[in-house]
Amino acid sequence: MAHRIYLYNLNQGLLPEKMTDTAENPDFLASILAGIGGNTEDNLLMVEWNYEFPLFLHPLFAHQPMISTPVFNGTEGGIYAPAPLGIQRIKAFYDFIDKHKAELIDDENAFDMAKQRIFKFLDEKVVHDFFHLDAWDVFNMDDAPHKIQAIKMLNDLNTTNAILKEAMEQDDPSLLDNCPEFNQGSYHFQSFKPYLNHSGYGYGWQVISSGVYDDEETEDNEFPDQIFYTENDLKGMKDDAGQVLIPALYDEIYYFPEGESFALVQKDGKYGYVNRQGEIVVPLQYDDAFDLSKGTAIVKLNDKYGFLQPGQNMEVAFLYDDITDLSLEPHYFNVCKEETWGVANASNDILLPFEYIEEIICHGFDGYNYYSGVHKSNNQRHFFLQDFKKIGTHNVIEVQWAGFEQEQHFFVPTEIASADGKKSIKLQSLIRQDGQIILPPEYQEIIYCSGSQAYILKQKGKFGLFRIADGILLPCIYKRIDELNEGCFRIFQDGKVGFFDAMDGRNIFISPQFDSMRDDIRRNKDGSWELLGFLDKHVFLVYSDQRMKPVDHEIAARQLSKGYYPESLADEQREILADLAGTNAPALDLYHKGSKAFDEGDLDNAIKYHLLAAEKGDADSMNDLGFIYSSNGPHYDADKAYFWYHKGMKAGSIDAINGLAVCYLNGIGVKQDIDQAIRWYERAAEYGDGRAHANLADLYVEGIWVQQNLDKALKHYQQAEQHDFPNHGRHAYVLYLKEDYVAAIAYYKTSAKEGDAQSAHNLATMYELGQGCKPDIRKALSFYHQALELGQTSAYLELIRLYRYHDEVKDKEKALELVALARAAGIDPPDENPPKKWGWFR
Repeated sequence: MAHRIYLYNLNQGLLPEKMTDTAENPDFLASILAGIGGNTEDNLLMVEWNYEFPLFLHPLFAHQPMISTPVFNGTEGGIYAPAPLGIQRIKAFYDFIDKHKAELIDDENAFDMAKQRIFKFLDEKVVHDFFHLDAWDVFNMDDAPHKIQAIKMLNDLNTTNAILKEAMEQDDPSLLDNCPEFNQGSYHFQSFKPYLNHSGYGYGWQVISSGVYDDEETEDNEFPDQIFYTENDLKGMKDDAGQVLIPALYDEIYYFPEGESFALVQKDGKYGYVNRQGEIVVPLQYDDAFDLSKGTAIVKLNDKYGFLQPGQNMEVAFLYDDITDLSLEPHYFNVCKEETWGVANASNDILLPFEYIEEIICHGFDGYNYYSGVHKSNNQRHFFLQDFKKIGTHNVIEVQWAGFEQEQHFFVPTEIASADGKKSIKLQSLIRQDGQIILPPEYQEIIYCSGSQAYILKQKGKFGLFRIADGILLPCIYKRIDELNEGCFRIFQDGKVGFFDAMDGRNIFISPQFDSMRDDIRRNKDGSWELLGFLDKHVFLVYSDQRMKPVDHEIAARQLSKGYYPESLADEQREILADLAGTNAPALDLYHKGSKAFDEGDLDNAIKYHLLAAEKGDADSMNDLGFIYSSNGPHYDADKAYFWYHKGMKAGSIDAINGLAVCYLNGIGVKQDIDQAIRWYERAAEYGDGRAHANLADLYVEGIWVQQNLDKALKHYQQAEQHDFPNHGRHAYVLYLKEDYVAAIAYYKTSAKEGDAQSAHNLATMYELGQGCKPDIRKALSFYHQALELGQTSAYLELIRLYRYHDEVKDKEKALELVALARAAGIDPPDENPPKKWGWFR
């Protein structure tokens, strides 16, 4: 099943009233209510696209995008942007492409038509206030929280839009190749032009209209040769040539079902059937009737139902209180008598007696059915094969399809059994569609593995393997068996892992002897393979002929190369291979080794590995070298810091752009230039760098190098948080300065939970003074204590003051105890004298 991304154009009226004031606030959509994703007066489903959100549509989110609650799916990870600004940006983008279509477009006529359609669609259909990107279905493919995935997606959108903006400002379409969709290799395309001209996108038109039902066009008619018409307020039918099939004599008529010769008609509350010449073949005599299916129709007369077969048997036996379809092939029906249900065919042969309290359910699997129904005697569900042979006993509670082999379907029933006569357990068996028992009900679990047509068995807590053609492949003696790709399995025993190749009867067994083995199996054309086995810090190549070869630095480097899919390795496995590969390791692995050394405080090795990675073109290592050389310490080197930040920026590191701004702000390796610093910070921020947003916010709140601007500071702190680089304490401080005390308290609380002592101290002050809350001296006391625990020793003074003088919490013994602790910490509290005013300790 394809996982899809949805784009909606929704109306402001869908939003809660308190959220409709402005789109300037990133929280304005924080509590959108769930709804339905269909087309309504307030909502347009524009895009329904597999897996990706195509680059053509990124400009729709170029202005003030934000993350909040999705409208239709889940509770987090929806992305929003105001529609009018997005429409302006996408039109500008298409105009830019049009300007350079001689070098960008393969089929100019097709592009012109697509652009015309897109602009018309945007002008006429996209009339609501906001765009809403819903990637819930795609986010479900990953274990990461939806909010985290949404932040990453929004970062990608911001990065792409910054590149598009720069390309348009520079009037240089070659800059479009810098989009992360290409230079990170996440798509098949490595540049913009082939992406733009791919037929699957239709120059964006197929994407932008993929979710829309055009209500100006007639819905596709399932029967184009059957056209209804009305005459004298009565209905009839013509063919596509205008010839009358059914004269206009009826209150209601219905299509001729595919493959059927008769159509249902109704007049004055009675139903009958006509042929394709419009002749009545079954008089209008039934109180209710249904379309024919395989020559049979269900009809009702005098509150009883029966089967009618026009052209075969016009006699109807009205035997049942109700009839519903059960299955088409074979053609079986649910039939009801006196509130109990059974199964019959069109000849009224009773296939399942009237013993069930509800309709029987058909479970279909590729041309074969099994059935289940709840029996009236015990309210338990019974299961039946297609010939209504009962599956197991009344203790069966579930049946699962489990493969197709040798022209037969197989099923795994689960039944309740008693263990030692004391407690009930669930046991599974394996049966064939003819009812033959392949494996008896002795297994805790039977898992079908389609890639190898084998079954993982669990018996008495141990695992084994079975295949119908070969019987037991591995006995149930192993701690765990995991299915891999290519019909292979990992086998776990005594803390070690081995391998079993079950493809095409090979049955190659590598005994459990490794700490771990690589997950990904790649077969050669002859079916052979090689696999990595890890034992301590050693690695072995294990071959399908059961040979083993130690991995040296050359083999390790090759296994880490792009063609060997190193992303399929576990982190620990990759690290071991990188150690073996040494300086031959790819740039990414050298970067990770440098990062690990830095985290461990080993700056010499951090520099060593980052230099090796940087020589191989790794932009992140260039940035990290800039950081190491710009930091105070034994390796500080201003010129090298600026050199590596600049080189990292050229190589595509957004963090390095932020680092360049730091250099210009502080005069590291370059003459101090505040304007240049702000320019580089802003560029990094445009690319979605949260750290750059936070740094800009710091500048605007401090007001040292630029004029203080609390609004800009607040905006950048909000953007930093959105880009996963929050500074909740500083954010709260700006809100406090703007006298938005309620919001400040919320952010200070978050910061205090994260361990920020100053935030806890500030919270205590706000609760003491009643800023944004009711005065609450006990909460104030609690937060002063928290600040003290987090290392804010000045909190001693406030605690001593409260315990000495505040009537509600006065406690002289605690005050004396805190005085002693304060003095031990190097703080000298004032003598105990009545305070002149609040805050005199300060």
